[in-house]
Amino acid sequence: MAVYRLEETQLDPFITAVANRYHVFAPVRTDVVRFQDVRDGRAIDLSENSYLPIKEFFFAKQDVLFVFDRANLAVPVEEVEPRVFLGVRRCDLNALSHQDLVFMQDPRDPYYARRREASVLIGYHCPEPPSPHCFCGSMNLKDCQDLMFVPRAGYFLVEEGSERGNRFIHEFPLYFRETEEALREEDRRVPGADGLTTTDIAPFYNDERWEEGVRNCLSCGACTVLCPTCYCYEIHDEVELEDTRRGSRNRCWSSCQLKEFSSVAGDVCLRESRSERFRHRIYHQLEYFRERYNVTLCTGCGRCIGFCPTRIDWVDIVNRMVASASS
Repeated sequence: MAVYRLEETQLDPFITAVANRYHVFAPVRTDVVRFQDVRDGRAIDLSENSYLPIKEFFFAKQDVLFVFDRANLAVPVEEVEPRVFLGVRRCDLNALSHQDLVFMQDPRDPYYARRREASVLIGYHCPEPPSPHCFCGSMNLKDCQDLMFVPRAGYFLVEEGSERGNRFIHEFPLYFRETEEALREEDRRVPGADGLTTTDIAPFYNDERWEEGVRNCLSCGACTVLCPTCYCYEIHDEVELEDTRRGSRNRCWSSCQLKEFSSVAGDVCLRESRSERFRHRIYHQLEYFRERYNVTLCTGCGRCIGFCPTRIDWVDIVNRMVASASS
């Protein structure tokens, strides 16, 4: 793939030019750093990873699957205008590619697919771990972006990652010039972000150390809301109070950490204990998803640790299990 150079002084006019043709979403600092619609490059903050991943722009917090009344049923069709996501870290890019495995394979999810196909993904390579809880270097991440911005002193190296990225470069030729400077292997790694000893945790399912995390777990679901890969959802029918013959069927986020999520007819809960739910999430992230799709679901962003109300560090728990087993 070709490599280009974008001067740092050209970032603001570049964003302005792109915003004239696309909706541009980039990390902006408000109460926290979060992706927002921007038209001015000066608003962008690349100093840390976003508090919330870009998942919600593709797998929405709530989708209306259809609306109904006594005689009719209609499926709303969302029009998604072309959009660009700029400043997406490698962990979140990989997370989106893992959600593709769930939502883009047959039968395709039309809501997710429509948003995905309307989007250009421009990555930002972390020059250093954006969080002390980041462990992306342990997760064997791939190149999943259309373009990748790699920061240098006073400029960015911009690497093509797809045909869509190539077309985008040629759509804005004023801002990019080809360069002989090559990206090195170390440019694809984040130094010091390899804190998880292993992703093979199958032997440790019954290890008593899991209870260290369980005792502090509130079952609040914050870890799954902030996770860029979690995709649990529930489907509910809602009717209008004024006319109960009218309503909608909605899909909304849920969490395997909530007891209600594992409850089925007959007042049966498949994962009754907090311990079962706690371990299920970690094992789905590292083991179960890989058994089905041959890739680990977790991408090592560390949000589930850094923003957990009780700071449950399950990576530390796993590392101590491994150390104990090898001693």
